[in-house]
Amino acid sequence: MTEPSGNTAPTRDEASYNHILKYTGLLGGVQVFYVLMAVVRNKLTALFIGAAGMGLADLYARTAELVGNTTNLGIGFSAVRRLSALYEEGDTRRMGHYVRLIRTWTLLTALLGGAACAVAAPLLSRLTTGGGGHTADYALLAPAVAFATLTGGELAVLKGIRRLKAMAAISAVGALATLLITAPLYWLMGTRGIVPVLVLTAAATFALNCRAATRHFPYHVTLLRRRFLRQGGHLVRLGGAYIVAGIFGSGAEMALRACLSRSPGGLEAVGLYAAGFTLTVSYARIIFVAMDADYFPRLSAAVADRRRLNLTANRQIDVLVLLIVPFLIAFAMALPLIVRLLYTTAFLGIVPMVVCAAGYMFFKAVFSPVAYLPLAAGHALTYMAMELAYDVPFVLLVIGGYRWGGLAGAGLGLSLAGAYNLLLVWACYARRYGFRPAAPTLRRCLVQGLWLVAGLVAAWQAAPLPRYGLGAAALLLSLACSWRLLMQETALGRIAARFRHKHH
Repeated sequence: MTEPSGNTAPTRDEASYNHILKYTGLLGGVQVFYVLMAVVRNKLTALFIGAAGMGLADLYARTAELVGNTTNLGIGFSAVRRLSALYEEGDTRRMGHYVRLIRTWTLLTALLGGAACAVAAPLLSRLTTGGGGHTADYALLAPAVAFATLTGGELAVLKGIRRLKAMAAISAVGALATLLITAPLYWLMGTRGIVPVLVLTAAATFALNCRAATRHFPYHVTLLRRRFLRQGGHLVRLGGAYIVAGIFGSGAEMALRACLSRSPGGLEAVGLYAAGFTLTVSYARIIFVAMDADYFPRLSAAVADRRRLNLTANRQIDVLVLLIVPFLIAFAMALPLIVRLLYTTAFLGIVPMVVCAAGYMFFKAVFSPVAYLPLAAGHALTYMAMELAYDVPFVLLVIGGYRWGGLAGAGLGLSLAGAYNLLLVWACYARRYGFRPAAPTLRRCLVQGLWLVAGLVAAWQAAPLPRYGLGAAALLLSLACSWRLLMQETALGRIAARFRHKHH
């Protein structure tokens, strides 16, 4: 075993705006490259397999995710909390032992997931497509499920020992590898390449993460010692409720797509919704990418101290909101061009959906840092109950919105689901954990929310002058708010202040 190097034990300065912006910038900057690769990949995918093919690929991917979430016991997430605590203590020997425990349980659950996918293939085909015509494809997805579970274990190791730069590099290389796998296979095989693409990209992702993690802890597992396996009981107990939440979350997404596939639009409706959802969520993850890797370990260390907890969560909300709103305004204004670049003109119908769904990402920026609290505290049952309380309204709102207003209605349903989740999370965790939104944080959220509404109203306008005039004004005002926080609270602002003082 190699002793982890580079980062020392964390300090309370990790809750500072400097730290949050540093690692959001590091991981988010890599995500810009990821997005560029995704732009090319989605464009080629749309050209080679069309909207119906993209719908089928999305259905397969979501189903594989559901099987994985059902069988992985949530170890990839629950392990981070304990490993992060050992990292803070600097106990290298116990860290090595715990990493072996994580990998042993992850391998067992990976084998379980692959077997479950193969055995349940006939049922999965009937549930998702109404017949048995896709049974063989679902059976062949078994390795993708296993590799995804194994990747979760290696990511838990990297997160627990705070190897954020390594994770950033993996994300960049993984994006390039995914493009190099996806484009040739879809070009040569069309829709028959969907399953090979999913399996090979999952394998490549695991290989990259495993290589990075084994630099610090060589890969060892202990499968046949019952006493050793029993030491992972806490992983299973904590992950059990997480699994149920994951099952219902993936099940909600799967049920939503199954309903769309049975609508008059069929698989094309699924493909358009998936494309719209990808535009709404996936590209905005540039802002959210540091949450799991950096914020969750910090929150786990702060959860026992209510003052530190509130400081950590409120500052994370500040940074997310002040970054996401300018991004959403600019994104909404440029959507017609973006859709043409990413897909084809056949996908222009998703533009109203993405504009209407922008509110979902704003609300997500406000509630996500708080939603991590039960996992950071090890209260998996609380997390499960909250996820279940969200999943059912989510499905009803999106399906109801789609039936009422098509894709635009589905986007509005997503935004309403985000608003509902915000109210639910803040109300419940104020009582459970003592979370209190700081007054400056509330003001920033309200002001940025107003600029976002103005920007989205502008994006609806057909005439160029109100569209770009009002949109540019909203964007500049939002950027001004973000810049003000940057100047007031970060090292950059202090440097600028010293520079002004020196020249006066």
